[in-house]
Amino acid sequence: MFLDTRLAGLVDPFQAGIRASAFGPELDAAAAELLQLLAVHRKRRADANNRIRLKALGLAADYLDAMGRAPEAVALLEPTVTELLAEVSGWHRELTIAPDREATRRLLRQRVWCCLAYIIARLRGLGWPEAERALNKLRNFVEGHLAAAEFPCHGTMALLHYYQGLWRRNQGQLNQAAWDFDAALDQTRRRFEDKQLRYQTANPDRYRRELIYSRVTTARVLGFGHGGIALSRGRYVEARAWLIAAHQILAQLGQETWRKSLEVYSRGTAVLIEELRPEAGERLAEQAGRLKELAEWLGPRNSRHAFLAETFALVAEARRRQIGQPLALDLTGLKRKLDALVRRAGSDAGPLATVAAAELVGCLLRSGDREGAAAGIERLDDAGEPEWRLLRAELALASGQPGAARLQLTELLEQRHSGRALRARAWALLAKCEASEGHRLAAERALAAGQELREHVQDAWTKALLDDVATHIVRPAPAPEPMPYQTPDEDPQWCDLDHNLETARLRVVALAHERHPDYNVDRLAALVGRGPSWLYAFLGRHRELPWVREILD
Repeated sequence: MFLDTRLAGLVDPFQAGIRASAFGPELDAAAAELLQLLAVHRKRRADANNRIRLKALGLAADYLDAMGRAPEAVALLEPTVTELLAEVSGWHRELTIAPDREATRRLLRQRVWCCLAYIIARLRGLGWPEAERALNKLRNFVEGHLAAAEFPCHGTMALLHYYQGLWRRNQGQLNQAAWDFDAALDQTRRRFEDKQLRYQTANPDRYRRELIYSRVTTARVLGFGHGGIALSRGRYVEARAWLIAAHQILAQLGQETWRKSLEVYSRGTAVLIEELRPEAGERLAEQAGRLKELAEWLGPRNSRHAFLAETFALVAEARRRQIGQPLALDLTGLKRKLDALVRRAGSDAGPLATVAAAELVGCLLRSGDREGAAAGIERLDDAGEPEWRLLRAELALASGQPGAARLQLTELLEQRHSGRALRARAWALLAKCEASEGHRLAAERALAAGQELREHVQDAWTKALLDDVATHIVRPAPAPEPMPYQTPDEDPQWCDLDHNLETARLRVVALAHERHPDYNVDRLAALVGRGPSWLYAFLGRHRELPWVREILD
């Protein structure tokens, strides 16, 4: 009883701080106390009918996830949520026989929130196969039994759609994920409209917290949801637009943690977009400096996003050094930091985290550290993601194994991955592989396929790779030779096929005019088998001839 009484005094203020994103020493101290009280549930499940404990568990997990400590959230919730998910199909019976339906709905909604906190923490890691089944169970229960006119559950539905969208995004189901994110935005809007009617006049402080919660949720769906889809497709310019829009939503609210996290994503995509040209060096150095500042600020607040900031600061410096020589990289002064980041890179399922880890291993590979690159690929590639298969092929090519590289690249290209930059890079590496074995025609065809995608590619290093491979494969155009029948005293203009064709057409029209000097342009066009508009334009190019002026005048 003492524990429940203590939790009851902590939960509501803690929830108010979480909803207002009021991260700081005060919220950290409350979280530490809350986690200490809940430590018993790391080994033993909480009572499914104790709403206070379920609420405390869900809020503690939300805090841990917001601080980049998702594995701790999973450990805290697993004993409780594992059994809750197994019992979802029977929850509606409790609602049917409940004497107090309002209280029962609140209890059941708290169970759903507790399960959702566990699911989002599990989704931070690579591939949780039960995620879709768990989300579908919860969604069917909420839509079919829990939600009602007097109990709409807009906030719960928003979270369900958002988390389902994240799962689908991580599984490559990008169109379905976009629909889920749109539904999450709609439910968030409806929830705020209800809260606005209830609290704007009656409770201004509660209204302010609900406004902040609504805007933070909207910003996260726009930035990490729709922006994440654009990142998964390699559309970095579009992703940056989503992220900047989300950042601006929070600009006036003082929500520093989420705002700076979104800025990390935005600046990370800016590094990927920046062309490897001399004039870009200063901009890349500026991005690296700001990302280092963000990493330092986020370090004690959100370790996941701090890692991304550190990584892209290093990638910005690496790309600055690659200007003019994209396939070689001097890591002097960066190697120790790079090795430390590769060791810290984990199984994070986010699209930017995948790009970040792949960029780190790519830096090792292009610096000549093939052993370090191979070790990084083996440790980080758990699911055969396209980025890692591409790096395996690049490693095989660098190790003098073009056959193994060709096999990897061919299998990857057959899958028609949605990321055009990945496909363009794969074609460029395949062209390089074929050229190394003397298959010049196959190399030219592969390079042509990659060049067709180039205008859609927004990753600057991929463009530089295509250009570099083209300089070694494309044969220079042969110098024009004299025609076999040309003599030294002949006009070289007669070797111009376009000029010859124009002269021949002019001769045809001139003969038609000699035979029928009274024909106008329309009748002459019918005679030579052309349209009047074509003949007017053709004769207009030769108005200097007297007989042409005679026809036109």
